Amino acid sequence: MFDRPPLSNFREEVESLRLRPALDYALGVGVRYADIRVERTYGTIIELNEERMRELSFGVDSGIGVRVLYENAWGFASTTELSATRVKKAFEEALSVARALPRADSMADLAEVTVVEDEFSLKPKLSPEDVSVDDKLKFVKYAFNAAKTHSPYVKSVTVVYVDGFEERLFMSSEGALIVTRMPAVMLRVRVVARRGSVLQEATESVGAVAGLEFLEAADAEKVALRAADRAVRLLDAKLPPAGRVPVIMDNKLTGVFMHEALGHAAEADHVLAGESILADKLGTQIASPLLNVFDDPTIECSHGFYKYDDEGVPARRTTLIKDGVLVSYLHSRETAGELRRRFLAGRGGGFEGGDVEIDDIRIEPTGNARAAGYSEVPLVRMSNTVIAGGDWSFEEMLEDVKFGIYAKGMRGGQVDTTRGEFQFSAEEAFLVERGELKQRLKNVSLSGLTLDALRNVDAVGKDFKHGSIGFCGKDGQEVPVAEYAPHVRIKEILVGGAERQ
Repeated sequence: MFDRPPLSNFREEVESLRLRPALDYALGVGVRYADIRVERTYGTIIELNEERMRELSFGVDSGIGVRVLYENAWGFASTTELSATRVKKAFEEALSVARALPRADSMADLAEVTVVEDEFSLKPKLSPEDVSVDDKLKFVKYAFNAAKTHSPYVKSVTVVYVDGFEERLFMSSEGALIVTRMPAVMLRVRVVARRGSVLQEATESVGAVAGLEFLEAADAEKVALRAADRAVRLLDAKLPPAGRVPVIMDNKLTGVFMHEALGHAAEADHVLAGESILADKLGTQIASPLLNVFDDPTIECSHGFYKYDDEGVPARRTTLIKDGVLVSYLHSRETAGELRRRFLAGRGGGFEGGDVEIDDIRIEPTGNARAAGYSEVPLVRMSNTVIAGGDWSFEEMLEDVKFGIYAKGMRGGQVDTTRGEFQFSAEEAFLVERGELKQRLKNVSLSGLTLDALRNVDAVGKDFKHGSIGFCGKDGQEVPVAEYAPHVRIKEILVGGAERQ
C-alpha cells in the first residue's frame, strides 16, 4: 500500500502559505480581483495490455495557480513550490502578465456571486488508499481475463485502472474560502477482435467521483465482457446504406451527441467570441418541443461531479433547453457579466434572435468555470449532460420506421460550433426495416447540421439512464464529464455507408 500524508496536514500546510496577505498585496497594487487555487492530488494508474504491465505508478502532484484582474486584463501564474515566498512571487508574475497585455475596449465585468466559506469532504465507503496495490492489480487482471477468455476471436485486451484523491483550496480577494476533498475512480477495457483479415474493436468505461465501492458495484467482469462481446459481434456486421433516413440513437449516442453538438455551442465564451451557432438564439425555439436538456454537476457518484467550480461558484443544475427553447448558456463569472452588460447596452449579445424580457432569461454564473489543474486557467466547461426522458418506448420508436438505422455508442467524431456542423461515428448499429431490427452494421457515420438535427427529433424515450463517461477537451485541457439520456429518434439524418438509398 502506498503511504501518503494524512488529510488534516493539507489545511495546516496551506495555512503556512500566508495566502490572505498575498491576496491583500495584490489588491494593494491596484488589482481589481484576485484568486488562488492550491491543489494536491494522489493518483494510481495501472495499465495491463496482453499480460504486459504497461504502467504501474503512483504519484503525488501539488501546486498553486493564481489569477489577477488588473484593469481589464487577466494575468495568471502557477508554481509547484508551496511556500509563502513563492505565492507572493506568483502574484507578482501574474500582475506583470496582466500589465503587459493590450487593453481591450471595455472593462471585464465579473458577475456578482455569493461569497462562500465552506469545507466539504466526500468520504467513500472504500477509499482507494485503503486497498493494497496487489489487490488493485488482481482487480485489473480479473477484468483482463474475463475479456480475453470470452472468445477465441479476441486478440488483444487493454485494461486501464485509475484512482485518485484530490484536495483543493480556493481563496479569493472577495473573501471566499473553500476546501474540498474528493476521491475518483475509473476502469476502461478496450478489446480488439479478429477473424481472418477483419478487425473490430470495442471499449467500455466506468468511473465516478467516488471510492472503490463504485467499481465493485459496476462489476469488472461485466464491464470487460460487454466490450469483448461487442467487438466479437461486430465481426459479422455489414457496411450501412447511404442516404437520409430516420435514425434512433441509444442513450450513449444521444448523450455524447448532445454534449458535443449542443453543449460546446452553449459555452458562453464561444458565444461571445462569435464561435457558436447558438449566438443570438436565447429565447428562441432551436429544437423539438420534446427536448429538455440540462448541465448538472450535482449528480452524486457521477464522473462529472463537483461541489464548487474553480471560481468558487456553487455547482448547480442549469437548464439549457426547455421544451425546445434555448434558455441559458453555460457561464463563468466573466461571461455572465459580459453577456448581461451587452444586453443592457442594447448590443444583443445573445438576444437578437429572441423576443424575450430580461427577467425571462437567467444571465448569471452557472458554476461551469473549470480548470484541468492548478497550472491551468478556468474555462467555461460542461459537466454532466442530461437529456430528460419522454413518453416513448423503444418498441414504439421502431414501429414507425419503415427503413432506417438504430445507432449505438460513439466511436468518434467532430463538431464545428461556428458553422453548426457535426460528424459522428457510431460504435455499433442495426438496419431497421418495417419496425424490426435486421442486419448488424458497422462504420456508421452520421452527419448534418446541429439545429436541423435538434428540430428533427420526433420521439424521446422514457428509458432514461446513465450513458457514457469521458474526458472533454478544450484549449488543451481535459476535464471529466458524463452523459445521462434516453433513446431519441431523429426523423432524418445523413448516414454514410456503402450504398445510396
